[in-house]
Amino acid sequence: MRALAALLDRPEKPIDPDCGEPVTRPLAAVIDEDTCIGCTLCIQACPVDAIAGAAKLMHTVIESECTGCGLCLPPCPVDCIDLVPNSDPTPLRRRAGQFRHRYEARNARLAAEQRERERRRAARRGRVDATEDRERKRAEIAAAVARAKARRTRA
Repeated sequence: MRALAALLDRPEKPIDPDCGEPVTRPLAAVIDEDTCIGCTLCIQACPVDAIAGAAKLMHTVIESECTGCGLCLPPCPVDCIDLVPNSDPTPLRRRAGQFRHRYEARNARLAAEQRERERRRAARRGRVDATEDRERKRAEIAAAVARAKARRTRA
């Protein structure tokens, strides 16, 4: 709190006990493998990609990469995730660069996936537009041929 107050140039305030106790030892998420249903909601919620797994398969936490933020807890529909003391007692502040790098890598991956989805969607739209355009042209040609035949039969 002291460092935050100094950074913001504000007076230091005590931690509100209603917000929980200060973290003295880093935490890490642990998934109960017997209860996990493989829904991937925790994977989507993890800001540092510290959870590995696939849909309908059991997931696991990479403890050395877990920040202990707890963002994976609320989306879990079967409540199979707990926060426990991390076996690596290194203070989170010393590992902040590692966490920041993983967070930025995750954001870059998600942005690349979004761009790829948009590219595919545009390509599909292009094919649909091309198909519609082809059908419109065929209809115009058929109408022109019909008009030409009608003129020939009149003459």
